[in-house]
Amino acid sequence: MFALPGMFCFFAVVIIPFLYGVYLTFTDWDGVSSEKNFIWFENFKGVIRDGEFWTSLLLTFKYVILVVVLVNVIAFVIAYLLTRGMKGQNFFRAGFFTPNLIGGIVLGYIWQFVFSRVFVSIGESTGWGLFEASWLSDPDLAFAALVLVTVWQLSGYMILIYVAGFMGLSEDEKDRAAADDVVDHDLPLPYIVKSIYGLRCQPFIDIRRTLRNNADGCNACV
Repeated sequence: MFALPGMFCFFAVVIIPFLYGVYLTFTDWDGVSSEKNFIWFENFKGVIRDGEFWTSLLLTFKYVILVVVLVNVIAFVIAYLLTRGMKGQNFFRAGFFTPNLIGGIVLGYIWQFVFSRVFVSIGESTGWGLFEASWLSDPDLAFAALVLVTVWQLSGYMILIYVAGFMGLSEDEKDRAAADDVVDHDLPLPYIVKSIYGLRCQPFIDIRRTLRNNADGCNACV
């Protein structure tokens, strides 16, 4: 019973619109008219024959690969530095996480100003060709700008994940590292990766345990 409101909202906002969108792909609906005639796979055939679709798909793959790699590498390195006992590390952790709290519209205005005004001013004062024109006016630079903004926003969240992984090493893992004459701040990658993997999977493990315990309680009540 407690899950019914959440399930209703999930179906109303996610599942039903998704199924309706799939249904529309098999029609000739233009988004305005009230008529929806079935044309089956004609839309898919048109997409496959469209060269711009494959260009967009390739750009999407490049975007995803670059963002995933850069976000994790940058977050991992910064998290490692922020867990070495440096002064003000808590301040830096909060500072790096702040971009993750900025909404999409505000984020767009901020970086539009940076790319169109700040970078151009830097180019005019230094003569650097990379900043002579707005990055948003060039297709290649616009792609780089999109990757830069995404990495800047998402790295903060991943930094917290990695910081928790560095600080969440179990005593057994620390003992094994000590047996290998490893200093606490120089733990090898296998120990760190194992800790982070456990941290990312822990919510799902807790949910499974909670559901199992509730099921056992219900069976006991019966």
